[in-house]
Amino acid sequence: MKVTKRKKLIVIKPNGNHSNRLLQNLHFEIFCKEHNIEYHNPTFSNIAHYYKKPCNSKSTFLLKILQIDLLGPIFHHSRIVKKLFSVVWIISKLRFLKLVRFDKLGKEPECEKILLKAFDKKNIIYTAGWRFRLPSLEEKYRSDISQRYSLKESFYNGNYMVDNINKLKSQGYTLIGVHIRRGDYKKWKGGIYYFNDDVYKEYMVSISKQLNQQGKEKHLFVLFSNGELSFKQSDNILISNESWYIDHHLMSNCDYLIGPPSTFTLWASYIGNAKLFHIYDCKERLDINLL
Repeated sequence: MKVTKRKKLIVIKPNGNHSNRLLQNLHFEIFCKEHNIEYHNPTFSNIAHYYKKPCNSKSTFLLKILQIDLLGPIFHHSRIVKKLFSVVWIISKLRFLKLVRFDKLGKEPECEKILLKAFDKKNIIYTAGWRFRLPSLEEKYRSDISQRYSLKESFYNGNYMVDNINKLKSQGYTLIGVHIRRGDYKKWKGGIYYFNDDVYKEYMVSISKQLNQQGKEKHLFVLFSNGELSFKQSDNILISNESWYIDHHLMSNCDYLIGPPSTFTLWASYIGNAKLFHIYDCKERLDINLL
C-alpha cells in the first residue's frame, strides 16, 4: 500500500523584527491550519520561548545551511542581494527544492492559490516574504492563536507595570494604550507618521472627553515609546519602559490602542481585545464609538 507523505510548509527567511515576524508567522500558520499542512518556522526559534504554545521552530543543520546569505554580510542593506544570493534561492533554481516567495503584494485568493498549487507538485515547500496574507482566516483562528502566543507568565510574574495594570483593570479603569513610535519612523516613508508629542496630547484630550461623556471617568493612559517623551508620569498617565514582549502583553490588556500604523500595535490588538485606531493623518478625528 502506498504511503502518502504529509505536506509540510517551512518558513526559511524572516521579515523584520519581532512584530513583523509574528504577523508573518501568523498568516503562514493559519494557512497550514486551514489546509491540514504541517508547519515549521525555524526563523522563529530565538523568540518562540516567550510564548505558551508557539509553532514548531526547531532547526536542523540543513535548515541552517539553507538560511545562509552568501553576500549578506557585505551587502546587508540590499534586499535583492539577500534574495538572489541566498543558499535556498540558488538550490531552488537548481530544482532540488521548491521555494515560494511572497515579495509583492497580492490579493488573498492569489496567495492561497499559489501555495496550494505548489503543494500539487511537492510535499515540502519552503517559503519566504512579507506579502502573504489571509485576512479572512484571521478571526477564525484568533482565539487559538491568542492563547498559544500569549506571553508565558514567568516573564512577567512580579513585574510592577503588569501588576499595576491588572490592579487598575480590577478597579474598573478604562485603559488607553498610546504608541508613540520614534526611531526609524523619522525617516520611514519620509517621516509621514513621525508625530510630535502635541499630536498625541490632542488625541488624549479628545479621548478623555469622550470617555467622560460616556460616564467612564475612571480612565488612564499607558504610554509606549522607543524615544524621548515630554510627557511625565501622573495620576492618569503611566509610561512603560519595559522590554518589547512585556509591552506587547501590556498593550493587549488595554481597552483602546492608538498610534501610527505599526505592526506592534496590530499584533497587540490581535492577541488582546483592544480596539485599535491607527493615526494616518494627525488631523483625522477619532470617534471611539466607531472603533
